[in-house]
Amino acid sequence: MSNVQEYVANYTPAEAARVAFAWNGKHAAEFQDTNQEFRLAVAKYCIEHPEQASPELLETLLRADAAWSREAWCSPGQFDKLARVLLIRGGDSVLDAFAECFYSSFDTFGACHHMQLPQHVLVVLLEALQQRIPQCLDPQRKKWLEGSHELLGKLQRGVASQGWATLPPGTQVSNVRVVWPRLYHRIWRRIRSWFGSEAA
Repeated sequence: MSNVQEYVANYTPAEAARVAFAWNGKHAAEFQDTNQEFRLAVAKYCIEHPEQASPELLETLLRADAAWSREAWCSPGQFDKLARVLLIRGGDSVLDAFAECFYSSFDTFGACHHMQLPQHVLVVLLEALQQRIPQCLDPQRKKWLEGSHELLGKLQRGVASQGWATLPPGTQVSNVRVVWPRLYHRIWRRIRSWFGSEAA
């Protein structure tokens, strides 16, 4: 743990490579990310000790998890908690990074609907987005910001998680139909097209 604690305490952008997504280019059983174990430990520590995590480190972790999600076809279990800590610690200065990671994959999109944020944080972020959206000249980023505003509004009203379900690892299921990645990508491509971004 001391290694993780020291990493968090002394983090600089020069240390980002240690938690970056380091994929071997393969999927399914052959999928490997050589930094995954350390990154998960760092993320866990940051979630448990948010006051010790800098917004820069939290953004680096969230971006790495978002990249992981695009290739692993699921999101890390702590994604919503990490996004929560990022928004609390970074405030409106991390809204662009959050919006991009939120729309990184179908799974990160779904995970963020389970975030829990204090009402006072939601008020600040919603006000910041209301000012930022009309000023944004990049159509894709503007759609991401608009979608983030919609999500935060649902979180404020307590309805964001309605219609979304999560299954923890090891959950016993039956009557399951396999959805092949090609179908998954078609569905995600359509969702992203609604918000004016390129297909994953």
